[in-house]
Amino acid sequence: MNRCAGGLTALWLVIALGMSGCASMRAKAPSPDLRPCTDGYAYTKDGWRLGVRHYRPENPDPDKLPVILCHGMGLNATFWTLTDDHLPAQLTSQGYEVYVFDIRASGENARPGRQDRVNRFLRGTPFRERGESDWNVDDLARYDMPAILDYVEADSGRHQVNWIGHSLGGMIVYPYLELSGRPERIANFIGVGATIIQAKTPQTDMLRANAAIRALLCMASPGRLGRPLTYHQLPGMEWINKFYYSAENVDPKTISRYYGYTLEDPGPGLLRQFEPYLKKGHLLSGDGRIDYAARLPDIRTPTLLVAGAADLISDVPSTRMTFEALSSPDKTMYVFGKANGHIADYAHCDLAWSVHAPREVFPVMLEWLDRHQPGVALSRRGPALPLPSRQGALPTQAATIRPASLQAGPQERVDADL
Repeated sequence: MNRCAGGLTALWLVIALGMSGCASMRAKAPSPDLRPCTDGYAYTKDGWRLGVRHYRPENPDPDKLPVILCHGMGLNATFWTLTDDHLPAQLTSQGYEVYVFDIRASGENARPGRQDRVNRFLRGTPFRERGESDWNVDDLARYDMPAILDYVEADSGRHQVNWIGHSLGGMIVYPYLELSGRPERIANFIGVGATIIQAKTPQTDMLRANAAIRALLCMASPGRLGRPLTYHQLPGMEWINKFYYSAENVDPKTISRYYGYTLEDPGPGLLRQFEPYLKKGHLLSGDGRIDYAARLPDIRTPTLLVAGAADLISDVPSTRMTFEALSSPDKTMYVFGKANGHIADYAHCDLAWSVHAPREVFPVMLEWLDRHQPGVALSRRGPALPLPSRQGALPTQAATIRPASLQAGPQERVDADL
């Protein structure tokens, strides 16, 4: 089995070498939505340059805080703009200033200097870039988040922001809010498939995938080796794809763009940090000294957690456990799936990519954000009302859980999965 896998990897490496143009196809993408972020740059205190893209509304609403969108592990900011009717466009149409950025080691980000020049060449090949690879969740929360918050404050003049994070892009918010000393900079947090507790352990399938990617990183760049998949899927890819999206829920054009423009290398340090998380269920700091999951009760930031009924990475029970541990007096959880009146059961990336997301998922997020902007009366905050999923369809049933402190009676349960 290992010999076959090694032969397949070698064969794919030869194919990728013969298609070296695929490795740099993001930089040559026809739309700015698919290219690396280069509108501006944030600089971290440990030396990374982070590319930023700014989506400006035609009619800015001064009563609304800027929105920062952060992508997940092994991806880049293109995650948010793969579809034609994407979330940044919906946000700007409602007057929000929107910023997306590539986290360290994604896009064209680098540590400026000689190593950067070498990596600019390697970025056009299937081989890994050189330099720092031991970064992890701790570094993203300690350095990347403050850098992008400072950039947005300097650009917009706003000290506070709304943060929407998918997967890792939401996971890093928890340690930031727990340890930064400046949690007020995140005025409102929406976590999309973003948990730091695993309800079921060990996560055997994800542990195997983790080990396989770490092994491949020793030889080449998994992200750039995956670029030719935009043209042709290898046999057996269905097993891998199911962790990311439901094929019947996502437009084939989006899947093609995903492989062509969005894949990046997750980094060995991050993968090492995730191994004990997948084995025992709590996200720990890289040195194992801090249990980020155990400190969730320290968080009081207004929070909306969005989960997909078919998500295999951040499943509903894990999202529920993360949600219940938060001490925020203003928190809401939604589950998107057929049991709640939605068109489909949403997988991990479907929450942003599904052809149905613009009509089912995004309106819920926008409605929640609108109610949490400066100047909105406190009486209008709290659990959201159900929204119509589409014209002529039954109303969406919001999987809303109220904080115990606000309940007059037993905990409200309108989601069959909760």
